[in-house]
Amino acid sequence: MTSTTKHYSYESLSRRRLLLPLVALGLAGTMFMQSRIDPLAKERRVDEVSLETTASGLNSEFLILPLLGFREAAAGLLWVRCDEFFHSGDYDAILPLVRLITWLDPHADNIFITGAWHLAYNFTDSSERSDRRYIAPSQALLKEGVAKNPDISDIRFELGWQNYDKIKDYQTAVDAFVLALNTKPNPKNEEFPYGAPLKVWHILAHAYEKQGRIPEAIATWEKAMERTATQLKKTPDDYSVKSMRAAEEHNRDENLVRYRDRYLADTSMHTKINPTKYPFVLAPPGGRGEPRPWNMTFKPQVEITRAKVFKVKGKANMADGGRVDVRLTDWDYKERPLDTGKLLEKFDVDQSVTIMQDSISVRKNRFERELDLSKDPKMYSFGTDSYKLTLTFNARTTAPHVQDRFGYSGEGMITDDPRFVMYDSRPQQLGTMLIGGQGGTGTLWDGKTIPVYQSDFTIKNADGSALAHGQPVRLIRVTYKISKEQIQGLKPLTDKDIVAND
Repeated sequence: MTSTTKHYSYESLSRRRLLLPLVALGLAGTMFMQSRIDPLAKERRVDEVSLETTASGLNSEFLILPLLGFREAAAGLLWVRCDEFFHSGDYDAILPLVRLITWLDPHADNIFITGAWHLAYNFTDSSERSDRRYIAPSQALLKEGVAKNPDISDIRFELGWQNYDKIKDYQTAVDAFVLALNTKPNPKNEEFPYGAPLKVWHILAHAYEKQGRIPEAIATWEKAMERTATQLKKTPDDYSVKSMRAAEEHNRDENLVRYRDRYLADTSMHTKINPTKYPFVLAPPGGRGEPRPWNMTFKPQVEITRAKVFKVKGKANMADGGRVDVRLTDWDYKERPLDTGKLLEKFDVDQSVTIMQDSISVRKNRFERELDLSKDPKMYSFGTDSYKLTLTFNARTTAPHVQDRFGYSGEGMITDDPRFVMYDSRPQQLGTMLIGGQGGTGTLWDGKTIPVYQSDFTIKNADGSALAHGQPVRLIRVTYKISKEQIQGLKPLTDKDIVAND
């Protein structure tokens, strides 16, 4: 067989030997120049993690780029790989890459936003309930993104949205949205001369509504209307801006109408929703008798039919569309760990922790659902000795037509068993007192006075004083303390396992 070995001439080998040091010199020059091409490079890299740290997580395919100074290029290639994992459903593989990318390029705002979204929403059980253990690292990642990108409003908005939509922590959501509005305007952004998009005003108004702080919600809608009015002067024929202005005005007016129909006793101001002489939240059935909150006659029943399988059902005297929130946790579960350092290193969560949350719709005064947690042992390990199961109805998060009867803060509802009526009086839960005699304190809103926005986008009274929030949210809640023996289906769960709400 003829040999296929290729022989090089002496001259060719000499040229190759000469090229090697030139290539090395070129690479060194590239690394030297890369750090000086961008006049803002040093400023941008203040928050970057060292190459020693990032290189430990990279294979040879990607390692050469950051070593040459092309950190952003390496981050971009890794993000392409993340996208491949996402579309194949391999979410576990995404998280370490997200961590590496944000180390390589801490100013890639979309990575912080999308990575946090993966953590909070995309890890689910067999019934599509999200793994709430990942909310803490998701929040920590967003806060890191906010700290490293103070001139980008989108990360601040996402932090607010996650608290609004996923966590239902409306005060933290408000704080994040206000932070977004305070972002320094950037002439390169389409929202200039504003620091944040118009949508931030809209969702901020809704967040105030969810807190039962209606004067602030109205003031926020009016601020949004001022901005669209300015835009209309520039583009008077822009149909999208006209439609936006109409929607803002509708939402502002809807708050006023709902306040009038729910809380005022002047029949001349009522509509067909409430034709009685009473405030709708206190109207007696049929308009007869003394004003009083509506009795929901809330009667839950929880059965553990077999190991780790719950049958939750009951009665609730309300219109179709209301929802009962079900939450199961370890008895000593902590909502947000204080030490987020380990969470941010690899997004590791404590696999021994159990937390499940679901929501059951009420139809014809009844609700029922089977919750089979035996299918997902990785998510629901049941590793402790006792557990807390709560069933809650919250008027602030319910549908508007149900809220018409119960009020923004649940002022118009009670139930037979006083143990099930709970007031959440934490400062962040206090709303505006809209009607007297229902647990609120301080100043009763007159339905007319609208607070004023300050230069830092906080809201105060016209005289500069702080707003008074004195209406606690009234909840209907039942809490069970469940033993490990009961979780395994070895002992029945009864009303004797109902404990005081906390």
